[in-house]
Amino acid sequence: MTVTFSIEYWAQPHERLTLVGRAADSPAHSGAQTLPLEHLGEGHWQATLHLPSATSPIHYIYSYRLTDETGAVLREEWRIPHELHLPAGDTAVFTQDRWIDCPEDAPAFSAAFCDILSQQTVAPEEAPQPGLTFSVHTPALRRGERLLVTGSCEALGSWDPKKALPLTYRGQGRWSATLPASAIGSAPTSLRYKYLLSTDEGYTYLWEEGEDRWANLPDSSIYPYCYVQDSYLHLPSRPVRTAGLVAPLFSLRSDTDWGIGDFGALREAIDFAAEAGMHAVQLLPINDTTSTRGTADSYPYNAISVDALHPIYIDPEALPALPAEERKAFLREAKALRQLPAVDYPRVLELKERFLRRAFELQGKADLTSADFRLFYDEAVAWLRPYALYCVLRDQFGSGTPSDWAGWEVYDEAKSAAYLDAAAHAEEVGYYYWLQFVLDRQLQAVRSYAEERGVFLKGDLPIGVAPHSVDVWMAPHLFHTEQSAGAPPDDFAADGQNWGFPTYNWEHMQEEGDFRWWRQRFERQARYFHAFRIDHILGFFRIWEVPRTQRSGLLGHFHPALPYSLEEWQEKLALPFPIELLTAPLVHEDELTARLGDSFDDLLDSGYLHSTALAGLYQLTYGEQADYETEAAQRALGADVAAVLAELCTETALIADPYKAGHYHPRIALERSRLFARLPEELQERWRAVSDDYYYVRHNELFRTTALLRLGALTSHTRLLLCAEDLGMIPASVPAVLDELQVLSLELERMPKAFTPTGWARPDSFPARSVATTSTHDMPSLRGWWHSLSASEQERYYREELLLTEEVPDEEALYRRIIEAHLASPSAAVLLPLADWMSLDSRLWLTTPAEEQINRPEDPHHYWGYRFPRSLSDLQVAAPEWRTHIKHLITLSQRL
Repeated sequence: MTVTFSIEYWAQPHERLTLVGRAADSPAHSGAQTLPLEHLGEGHWQATLHLPSATSPIHYIYSYRLTDETGAVLREEWRIPHELHLPAGDTAVFTQDRWIDCPEDAPAFSAAFCDILSQQTVAPEEAPQPGLTFSVHTPALRRGERLLVTGSCEALGSWDPKKALPLTYRGQGRWSATLPASAIGSAPTSLRYKYLLSTDEGYTYLWEEGEDRWANLPDSSIYPYCYVQDSYLHLPSRPVRTAGLVAPLFSLRSDTDWGIGDFGALREAIDFAAEAGMHAVQLLPINDTTSTRGTADSYPYNAISVDALHPIYIDPEALPALPAEERKAFLREAKALRQLPAVDYPRVLELKERFLRRAFELQGKADLTSADFRLFYDEAVAWLRPYALYCVLRDQFGSGTPSDWAGWEVYDEAKSAAYLDAAAHAEEVGYYYWLQFVLDRQLQAVRSYAEERGVFLKGDLPIGVAPHSVDVWMAPHLFHTEQSAGAPPDDFAADGQNWGFPTYNWEHMQEEGDFRWWRQRFERQARYFHAFRIDHILGFFRIWEVPRTQRSGLLGHFHPALPYSLEEWQEKLALPFPIELLTAPLVHEDELTARLGDSFDDLLDSGYLHSTALAGLYQLTYGEQADYETEAAQRALGADVAAVLAELCTETALIADPYKAGHYHPRIALERSRLFARLPEELQERWRAVSDDYYYVRHNELFRTTALLRLGALTSHTRLLLCAEDLGMIPASVPAVLDELQVLSLELERMPKAFTPTGWARPDSFPARSVATTSTHDMPSLRGWWHSLSASEQERYYREELLLTEEVPDEEALYRRIIEAHLASPSAAVLLPLADWMSLDSRLWLTTPAEEQINRPEDPHHYWGYRFPRSLSDLQVAAPEWRTHIKHLITLSQRL
């Protein structure tokens, strides 16, 4: 069989076009073929591929690359591949292709919007037949709309829409239709044509824009199979607008849960969303966090594996039933836990683990011999085996920290394989294989159920991984384990945040397969979700790093960054004293004596405090030489003194860069320190100028190119709808990068990203490529925020933000107006926390608004045990009109 590829592309003299293709069922890498194209002049490129005669049709997928003379890739097509369904036997095929660029509405091609919201029925590909096949991509069609093609020849209706050729939807935004050879007759070799939309009733209402399309067709006697493959339909913009709810899975209640939300409760949330006119349900991370089996494991962002799901979310009702008496005993315990106001994490986990161990005895061992399990194992083996080993060793040593495992502190592939494959460990290892198999099957079933109900699932991709996780244990070279990720100070955390996660060694990740670790992580998300929130997407631009020896987020620095040498700092600040004095904490004697009393004199002899050339100022030892929260420091100094010194460690002006010796970052928010208050006014002004430039100007281009490199390598290979959590200290380059990569931003009225006269961001100004929300799990709910405002601020909000001139509405009506404003916004999605949807009906309010806040980020030891007061079905009983009210508001806003 011969396949001739033809494409128009205007390249530079030193540039070349190459085709990369493979059979769809062959491996993505080992099965790929590379075919150079020949330039025929006037921008026309062509190549012929010779394939062996096949006994059955071949589904062939391919894309084009632009390279230089050395073969280096200069440009690639977007992620939508060209497709050919080739006939069996020995024949000739011709295809005229168009280059596929990233479309202006790329999110509309995502799995969430294209597969769920379009509501089109997908027809399977038909057997290849001789003739002329048209194909084009568009995700914009909705139920009741049809796509047709008409053109300059009689076979296409001679521009008469009533005689046009209807196309069939093939999925993922692709439409195609074939004119049989018998219908083509004496079709001209040059054909003009256009696509148009019609209703099911045959009413034509929209032709595509622009000039006529054209096709140069070969002699059909030589090429009986001919394809015209266009890129995108040229339609006026029809933006997607939808709505949904946000809820942590652990917080959901159902009538059958075991004290925590599970995949059964998630089905109920999907039902509620669908019946309320919503099309999205967003969750917090659901990865396994089991390390201590205590309350600390409730933190959903501290996963022990970026791949493994948490067994605590298994729906027991979806497993084979235990013997009657055993089942009754388990259900009695489950009922007691279900009636608690919050998740009792240790008790719930203990009960579920006990139940799952028994279920494994009765059913799991048989499941491990099934064809379904073998398929799952083959797909998951790369992460499943290390995860299972981690779990077995964690249980054996009673610790989730590999450094506590004698002989296993460092991961060894050969040793691990021998342990996993040993008969003595088969049952324990098999148990953890089985848990992930059950989780996989249950969550995939929930995903399918959501699709049937027209709802897409949105997951959450944490920016960090636990320092004791499987991922760090297996590949420590991919992380900076001596650094801790966090966030600079903001209105919610004046001391900054220190999350405890190691930061990524992006350079090694790039070297190892062009960010393969991240791409595999994205692929794993796509197994269960149609969209996900990229937690702290600013980490792809730069991360806030805090040395492991420090606790305060104030002592962090951005990475990557462009720090100054000490000589440059001396020059910029024009100091009248040695610059070295600013590289360690400087504390005045008055502060020390006031805080330490008689202990001050003892401290002078301890080696932790040093006098300086500046009158009254002492330099405090800190960093690796003095971690004041260690037991050794507390024994040497006393717990009270050590605590004071740990706090005073932030009184430094320059932070050493760990990657470039002799270079320093300015300490962030130094202006609020005691040290800054003691500096001369002229020096204060110089510091403000240098610091402002450093944090808001100097790194913009570096952060932009860094994000484009990292995110760009990932966004072009996934159909997931990508949504950024881009709150906080945002570099100026962030909006442009998200816009270029078409990642949806997150917009909150109370957190404007640019100056506004009112101090709030108006929802009608939100960008179309965004997710709008009224609050997040890290902040007070809508009601909590409103009650935190003073009476004068509330009055100003009425007049300046809601633009109300009439009588101030009651509180319930106020929340309705706020939600209406969000639903009316241009944002592609309005996803509100369940508690904020509940604000629409006062019968659903909790006693105090503060009870509705899920997490308090200022507390590093916060217990994530929040549960909604009632199940969604109970809420509906308590307020029968509530769901109908929500659906009415969504319908009025013309959201899908």
